[in-house]
Amino acid sequence: MTWSRQGERTFWTDWGTAPRTVVVFGGSFDPPHRGHIELPLDAARAIGADWVLYMPAAQSPHKDRAPGASAEDRLGMLRAALRGRSHCSVSDLELHRVGAGPSYTVDTLRELRQAAPSSVTFRLLIGADQALALPRWREPGAIVELAEPLVMRRSHGASEVNLVDRLASLPAPVGAPASVWHRRVVNVPTVDVSSTQVRALLRHGTDPGARAALRKLVPSPVLQYIGARGLYRAVPGA
Repeated sequence: MTWSRQGERTFWTDWGTAPRTVVVFGGSFDPPHRGHIELPLDAARAIGADWVLYMPAAQSPHKDRAPGASAEDRLGMLRAALRGRSHCSVSDLELHRVGAGPSYTVDTLRELRQAAPSSVTFRLLIGADQALALPRWREPGAIVELAEPLVMRRSHGASEVNLVDRLASLPAPVGAPASVWHRRVVNVPTVDVSSTQVRALLRHGTDPGARAALRKLVPSPVLQYIGARGLYRAVPGA
């Protein structure tokens, strides 16, 4: 599965020989950490999907701060993290959208749907908190139609029954019976890491404890990229 550019649009040029289910996972990836990389792949395997599409956002409409690293660097870090892995790729669709400002999921899904064969199914991978906030997203009904949500439930989070009950109580246009939400929930391991935590550790890159923590939380190619580019006030070789 490859991408090609024409003007400011990014589109599929090779879908392979068989229809597939594509899990779309968006985020700032500022910087990407092991949770960003591993959890989507775990979720895809759990539902039998055969591709994960990582989608860095220009700027999330749900976050007050703009990304700390440039779009180019966030894209570069994510590509470095995924190098050598199969069944996944990175899209720069949102980063190169004309007049890129806040990235709205519904716009991205529409572009993907228009570009892909009708035989391709998209699933939108989101966290439990994001799923519960879905009614406040732009055109939530269209989002659900374009890419059925796939909701990650962390192993140390709310019980599956409790989460499904809360999702089933969501108002229209995303409301659905508990039986529907039950099949939309996928259990994933708890990865106790955030980009905020990683950025804080990088600012203390000379500290041996910070270096050790970073090696556990961030893929080595990403740390090398950060050090080479001097991102987040990082010390080279952190």
